[in-house]
Amino acid sequence: MSKTPGKTLKVAVIGPKGQCGACVVDELLSRGHAVVGISRSPPQSWPRPGNYSSVALNIYNTKALAEALSQNFDAIVCAFGPPLVDLKTVYAETCEAQAKIKQALLLSTHKGPFVIIGGAGSLHNKDGSDFADLPDFPFPQWYSWPDQHLDYMRVRSKDHGSGGFHKFISMFKWARNNIEHPGWFSWILRPFARLFMRRARNFMIKPEARGLITGSRIALRMWEGVTEKRWSFLSPPWLLRDKGIRTGKYEKFIDSIESPAYQGVEGGIYNEDMAVAIVDEVEKPETDYKHWTCTGPIGLKEW
Repeated sequence: MSKTPGKTLKVAVIGPKGQCGACVVDELLSRGHAVVGISRSPPQSWPRPGNYSSVALNIYNTKALAEALSQNFDAIVCAFGPPLVDLKTVYAETCEAQAKIKQALLLSTHKGPFVIIGGAGSLHNKDGSDFADLPDFPFPQWYSWPDQHLDYMRVRSKDHGSGGFHKFISMFKWARNNIEHPGWFSWILRPFARLFMRRARNFMIKPEARGLITGSRIALRMWEGVTEKRWSFLSPPWLLRDKGIRTGKYEKFIDSIESPAYQGVEGGIYNEDMAVAIVDEVEKPETDYKHWTCTGPIGLKEW
């Protein structure tokens, strides 16, 4: 979908430096829209040509954020993500920041679309149960990932400066393949592989390891029932990948207990194509007051 001829929108992006936010900024600029990046330390310029500016502020300062959101924006995209340096604080920081952002929007004069990017754990399974409430989540889901997605996660963690997570994923892939695809001498190291997997499971099901997933689900609960402002909550599919290929193809699914968007639980998308879906929603809103996801082609490049 392309923007309406002659219609240039002014769009704020909260969290323009993250993997999702950066792709949204790129997509907006590619369509000729004006973008304002808002965060504690947003980029002062953007590598892609276009009308980009920034506002630096602390999103925990509700008054300052409300004023920033009141600058006659046609739409706002919230791509906030907490720092993942200390997993013990991720849940609290996610909930606190999302609450502050909600409070600031309600205090602002903004009247247009407000698209929040959450997490896949907020989606529902086919039976209507919460994806994040499955037994031992997310260990079994990781265990069933194809090697390609584990390779993607490994590379992504290294790109984001998380050496420990990079090593963890490398070991996870090795141990899983040692158990599931044994070679002639793999039995020698199989006790170590099984030991690692037991410890990996015990770690992954801890509340602090699931903080971003459960915190994003709380963010959705914060918005459900709100009618004072327009809002739209996007949960990316489980197999979300960045640094992919923009195909412009995606499918959109509305999620609820009665009509689960299980396609998001089972599918994936490149961040570049998810940004297409988000900007399409900005240009032509279809999901006001709804929880939705989108899926698209993946596996089109190696990691």
